[in-house]
Amino acid sequence: MRVLFVCPDMRTGGAERQWATLIPALARRGARVHVLCLAEEGGLFGALREAGVPATCLHMRRRSDPRAWRRAFGFAEPRPDAVVTRGVSGQLMGAAIARRAGAPHVLTEHTPLTPAGELLPARPHQRLLTRLVAPRVDRVIAVTRRQIPPLTRLGYRPDRIEVIPNGVFDRGGPAPAAATRLGGDGFVVLCAARLEPEKGVGLFIRAVAAARRSEPRIRGIVAGEGPERARLDRLAAGSGVELLGVREDVLGLMAAAQAVALTSEAEALPMSVLEAMAAARPVVVTDIGGTAEVVVQGRTGLLVPAGDVGAAERALLELAADPERARRMGEAGRARQRELFDGDAMVERYERVLGEAAGE
Repeated sequence: MRVLFVCPDMRTGGAERQWATLIPALARRGARVHVLCLAEEGGLFGALREAGVPATCLHMRRRSDPRAWRRAFGFAEPRPDAVVTRGVSGQLMGAAIARRAGAPHVLTEHTPLTPAGELLPARPHQRLLTRLVAPRVDRVIAVTRRQIPPLTRLGYRPDRIEVIPNGVFDRGGPAPAAATRLGGDGFVVLCAARLEPEKGVGLFIRAVAAARRSEPRIRGIVAGEGPERARLDRLAAGSGVELLGVREDVLGLMAAAQAVALTSEAEALPMSVLEAMAAARPVVVTDIGGTAEVVVQGRTGLLVPAGDVGAAERALLELAADPERARRMGEAGRARQRELFDGDAMVERYERVLGEAAGE
């Protein structure tokens, strides 16, 4: 099966990491894959190439760039069996390539959900363009069933929407804790997220600072970079939270920490939570998007309401007060991840959906 993947870029966010997990696995199983980035390469572009995945970037300067469109249409030959897209610009370009090639168009939907259950708002022109393309999309792959109602309201046909949860691979043995050292003692909580407003890193910092007033052993570390860095640096001063910037050893940080937290204001089905569970770490996660489908309250981690600093503070204190219970939560989380959010199972379901779309 020949599959063309079209996206804006391959940055280091969760949606990009899911593609960086999925696409090389499809190639290992015999699919002929190619990744087409429209605007920029991003941090995971090189990782795809290192994994043997052909990848091209158009460096598209604007949506009407004629040179980029001509190059993009060149990917209609040889004809792909399916064109898979992500993001508004990827969806528009992929729809045009699929139409020219006479191939099915499959959208993977990673847009986060807000506490109200709506997709994170897009710009007005993006929403309009999405509504124009949505009825013609052959298949939509959502990552949580909570995305189905807002996708239907955007014009996607409900009978064409299928839910395939994200998955991560068992790396065979413990995560590389020895490769990453965290200075000092105490109960260290990691937040791995891009520094954008919807990721709620500021709430994490405030929750750690509040928890430390009762339990000074609690420390926070943040792995990630983004436009909120300057503001969060100021907020983190004296809070007991250290901002590490972009790290290549996030899995090692997870293994070295005692817990992982993600206090987002909008999420779909976060890869970092699955990676934490795979590393047998208890999680503190906002009850938003598909997180309640992943985390079993009180058994594999703790769910907290979006925007509630006090609830996040209490969750951190609860885990730090009983390290043995936290360890058991982590072990239960690893078992749940292996059972329901396994990388091989995810890839097999994608193969089936892409094969069905190509056959139709």
